[in-house]
Amino acid sequence: MHSFRSYRVSSLAAPFVGLILSGCSPRDVMAPESRFNFTNGPATPGPYIVRIANAGSRVITTDPEDGLLAIHGRVSDLTECTDATTRVPVDIQIVRTPAAAQTMALLLTGSVNDVAIYGEGDPSDLNPFDPAKFCPFIEQVTPLYTGAVQYRLHINGQGNLLFLWEGFVVRTADGARLHYVEQQYAVPRPDGALAFLIEDIRLRPIGH
Repeated sequence: MHSFRSYRVSSLAAPFVGLILSGCSPRDVMAPESRFNFTNGPATPGPYIVRIANAGSRVITTDPEDGLLAIHGRVSDLTECTDATTRVPVDIQIVRTPAAAQTMALLLTGSVNDVAIYGEGDPSDLNPFDPAKFCPFIEQVTPLYTGAVQYRLHINGQGNLLFLWEGFVVRTADGARLHYVEQQYAVPRPDGALAFLIEDIRLRPIGH
């Protein structure tokens, strides 16, 4: 457990639904995949399920053991650096239980999520979004790796968060292509903050 993790994804702290939706902005930059995607169905298939296609997401993660920081959002080719333009598209499904004691599960998926991985950076400067801090960072600091990868976030009915990213990234120094897998797993503490139990960013040569 790391004491500074609670602010890294403060936009996802409890209550999860209200804060996640307040941080999502609809975008038209990318349509969801046509196959095997829950957004192919109706937006409200029943009284307990809500689906939101092509919302906006930006997540800041770290791997303290390897000294890495990842921005899961747009950091280049921006016409303007804003909260909206630095987000990437995701689809969201919210499932509420019909029981009197309400619980909920959330699923976020993204088929082409931009990621930039850095060897430096302070998460508290990057999240929540502050243009006076975030924009100078992405303009002045060169990422070690960049790519567009698959993304999945599952929040179960108990509030546990499991982030998964997987795909291929390019190393800035020499253009080498590497296989990238990231897993972040957090559980809620009694005070409502998140305690991260797994914070792992793995980069391997293709074929290894």
